[in-house]
Amino acid sequence: MDSYYPNIDGPTNVMTYYSKNINSRDDATCNVIVPKAKKSLKYVDCQPFDVFRCNSIYATKSGYRMGLPFSDSAFKKRLKEEELDIMHAHSPFVMGHWTVREARRRGIPSVATSHTKFKEDFVRSFHGCKPLVWFMMKYIMYTFNNADSVWTVNDASCQILRDYGYNGDITVVRNGTDLKYPKNAEELIDRVNKAHNLEGQKNVFIFVGRIAFYKNLNLMAEALKILKKENDDFKLLIVGDGFDCAKFKTVIEDLGLSDNVIFVGRISDRELLQGYYLRSDLFLFPSTYDTSSLVPIEAAAHKLPVLLIKDSCTAESIKDNVNGFLAEETPEAFATRIKEIISDPEKMRKVGEEAHISVYRTWEMVAEEAFEKYKEIIAEYNENHDKPTSKIERIKEFIRK
Repeated sequence: MDSYYPNIDGPTNVMTYYSKNINSRDDATCNVIVPKAKKSLKYVDCQPFDVFRCNSIYATKSGYRMGLPFSDSAFKKRLKEEELDIMHAHSPFVMGHWTVREARRRGIPSVATSHTKFKEDFVRSFHGCKPLVWFMMKYIMYTFNNADSVWTVNDASCQILRDYGYNGDITVVRNGTDLKYPKNAEELIDRVNKAHNLEGQKNVFIFVGRIAFYKNLNLMAEALKILKKENDDFKLLIVGDGFDCAKFKTVIEDLGLSDNVIFVGRISDRELLQGYYLRSDLFLFPSTYDTSSLVPIEAAAHKLPVLLIKDSCTAESIKDNVNGFLAEETPEAFATRIKEIISDPEKMRKVGEEAHISVYRTWEMVAEEAFEKYKEIIAEYNENHDKPTSKIERIKEFIRK
């Protein structure tokens, strides 16, 4: 992948939990190939699998690096000793290009997963400059068009790839979570109550994720402003960090919501994060950008219902008032739905219980599904392709002919 720890995003977590669970098997090993982190961060990999890192350079202000696998001789020498059966690209940029080419060179199959609405990213990053957007779309589609198997995380993502011009077969492998409903739930709730003086507080909402305006955060803030006019008795916990965090704090202040919103910051302690899910009554997720965010699945692990935007990709598996809640994409509609939901605590509880049954999915389940698909892809590839010969063997064959 083109980005990895210490940067954290959805695809980073997906690839990590794929690797952890597959590597824990007796019949497989799974390693990660990513760019080196910025030297000044002094980051040291501590994963239960090998992490191969290639040289990298600065890419974006958000901290992403661009890998240089084609020109890193030490990296190529180290990786040459590894016998691989299949390679899986979780991003379509430089590392994605390298993956499909390296797999082809080795005579093994490659897989590419689409996690993101790339075109929206390019339009935003290049301020709508059509030639640059066109060029970047052509660039990333090389990875998908040259992979032996293309995966997405839900059905809506399939249509996005079709809109980008991909015409091949697409396999859906849905995401999961490492979190499970804890035995010490009350203890974790108490930790959060004490940290933020929430004992006895009603209507505690939560948002978990990257603090970026493309997550529709302004809509959520405007909705809470509407809600505050009628009901001042609520708190919103914002868990996460991002390049728009400072600006979003200003938005909250300007809307007069400072007393209602608590910026928790990024939480790396997964057990503590569970306490925040457990303490909350409703998860607010207004994003239409995400294709299949992991956080609604994490919420479902804790029987916490989620309010999403109707017809968004992440809402694909949600049935309104059954295993989640849906609202139209306006501040007014979002605020109205919040008021309706908190007015019926028993219904909230039942919806959360159903989400735990129908939305919750563990990474163990996902990895087992992926592993079986890997075996099928390898078998089909080997049946239809001859193994590449060495340079010496090719020269001998040329001389013989």
